Amino acid sequence: MHNPAFQMRKLSSAIAFTSIISAPMLAFAQPTDSASDVELEDMQVVGTAMDAMGYIEAEKQPNVGKLDVALNEQPFSISVVDEQFMQDTGSKTIQDALLYTPGVYAGNYGFDTRIDGASVRGIEAGRYLDGLRQLYGSYNSVRTNPYALESLEVLKGPSSMLYGQADLGGVINGVSKLPEEERSGEVWAQYGSSNRKQVAFDVTGAADEDGKLLYRLVGLKRDSDTQVDHVEDDGYVVSPSLTWRPSDDTEITLLVNRQENNGQVSAQFLPQAGTLEPGSQGFIGSERFVGEPGWDRYDREKTETTLFFDYQINRDWAFSATARYTDSSTETREHWVDIPSQPDANGEVSRTIFTDDSSTQIFNIDARLEGAFELGVTQHNLIAGIDRQDASWEQDNYSSVAGGGGTIDIYDPQYGNLQLDSLDPTDRPGNDIEQVGVYLADHIEVGPVVVSAGLRRDWAENNGPDPATSEPSSSDESATTGRLGLMYQFDNGVSPYVSYSEAFTMNLGTDGSANPSALEPTTGEQQEAGIKYLSPDKSLAISAAYFDITQENRINDGTTPGGVEQTGAVIDGWELQINKRWQDFETQLGYTNMNANNDSTGERLSAVAEKQASWWNKFYVGNNWRLGAGVRYIGDNVGSGGAPKVPSETLFDAMIGYTVGQWDLSLDAKNLTDEEYVSWCRYEGGDCGYGERRNVTANVRYQF
Repeated sequence: MHNPAFQMRKLSSAIAFTSIISAPMLAFAQPTDSASDVELEDMQVVGTAMDAMGYIEAEKQPNVGKLDVALNEQPFSISVVDEQFMQDTGSKTIQDALLYTPGVYAGNYGFDTRIDGASVRGIEAGRYLDGLRQLYGSYNSVRTNPYALESLEVLKGPSSMLYGQADLGGVINGVSKLPEEERSGEVWAQYGSSNRKQVAFDVTGAADEDGKLLYRLVGLKRDSDTQVDHVEDDGYVVSPSLTWRPSDDTEITLLVNRQENNGQVSAQFLPQAGTLEPGSQGFIGSERFVGEPGWDRYDREKTETTLFFDYQINRDWAFSATARYTDSSTETREHWVDIPSQPDANGEVSRTIFTDDSSTQIFNIDARLEGAFELGVTQHNLIAGIDRQDASWEQDNYSSVAGGGGTIDIYDPQYGNLQLDSLDPTDRPGNDIEQVGVYLADHIEVGPVVVSAGLRRDWAENNGPDPATSEPSSSDESATTGRLGLMYQFDNGVSPYVSYSEAFTMNLGTDGSANPSALEPTTGEQQEAGIKYLSPDKSLAISAAYFDITQENRINDGTTPGGVEQTGAVIDGWELQINKRWQDFETQLGYTNMNANNDSTGERLSAVAEKQASWWNKFYVGNNWRLGAGVRYIGDNVGSGGAPKVPSETLFDAMIGYTVGQWDLSLDAKNLTDEEYVSWCRYEGGDCGYGERRNVTANVRYQF
């Protein structure tokens, strides 16, 4: 563990940072007596366009924090991306939806049909849905379709106190669409780049006159090619849900999510020579496919069944529980360029051939008692809970043969060189995780002072193959983690805060020492200081945070998956988000600036853009037209070991929409100037990947 005095010095520096930036904020936020301010507070604009405005989520109570407390009252960094923002920016994936969120590097592994790539504060973030962990392993499930979500929540920094073993970067939590009492709905048709054709619908309302039975049905069907030749991204989602209110105090909701996606893997692992720099015959296009059409495929399906139970015991106390069972499977047939490999003088490269049939079963449950009460001069929002995770996944028909896929001309591919004889499929040992945790947290208000504290104890066991040797291995750990936050809420809306949080995640396998020993759990802690501001008229929200993360026993970049060496990392930096709404105009500004380094070598962590900036704007013209425009700056990043350096990029997005009656027409574009850019490289002389090219979609919605 680190020296406590050193930790206090770092926290003192963070507090000083808070004081420095709060001084001008205090002056800026002072209330005035001008008539114009009073009129702005009471102003109401009637019209279809303005009804849809409002990205400011400061008063939302995010599910990811588990506490029933507004975002601007919590001394921790949380960002919310709502359904309206996702629609305005043309988000087709969760990765898309996070592009404008400070502290989040979305698309860190480029255009990808497999996953929603995103790191938070330089570290991978855990993926959750409705407060329960959703992803275990890789290549074994379907990415959640954002159309089934009402919002995305990002809890930044270590979060084991809430979720047990979890990635140190934070938690990305999807909030599912659930039944609503007011009857409403829409039908949506979309056509766009890469011959994308999509239809969807979303209807909800009360099934009876008393409102005791509510329903919702969300559905979507897509047929689409992609920017990579011979790679499709077809799929559907059907998500029915039903809410039953047997009494005024009880609510039970059943949600089923059925998804199926068919296509191929877009990541081709193209060589550095030909992508980041010229190869033997120049550059390789981002459309290049190195597999075999008709054989390569990545087909995946899943069924998720979630049960929500809420019971109001009395005025102060309530009991809630969420449980979900997930069954998913994938079939992968794939080629990629051998790593490392560079094209020869004739443009030839050798290929890896890969097969894998994966299946996953997950059962998770989180039950908690919640209390909101007064005790003397203090107000409390308390939760006491217990959760359990049971997940198992296995890989059958597994084969990965470097060079077994034959060769291909990377500049002028001629397909048909399918070599199945090189395959030698085997069934790999299964993986499973069992975790039980108990936790207690209390959000305490004493006048303007807020103290938020929590403590958790976990018992966890992970079993699976050693990633380096494929031999069975096991990790059995118990851990205590906590977090503590302190905030002061000034009357003018300014709320400075400091906080501390911890996390751990378990590792399978052994190290590469002379006498191999089991890998230690990766642990980490974060110290944070920041300011939140919400104007009295709710038209301006500002959040700024300085963070300092120390990670220990990190699996070193550049080793085999699972690693043979454990090191540490130090990450510090700051982030800013500003949301402002005027009469017909809304803007969101985000900025991230951090240093993310290996603490033993001082080298930058790989695939981390340390500097990012984004600016999205929406403007209404009259009662029918709306315009949107955004710019995203993505700073440079490096491969493992600090090389090669992938240059920075500036991208532009746009949107135009028109509403008349119940019809809404829109056109959105990402990467408007169609920049062809490399987004990441593995290591010097290895492979690289391209970012997303220009993508334009036209949308027609009928809303009722």
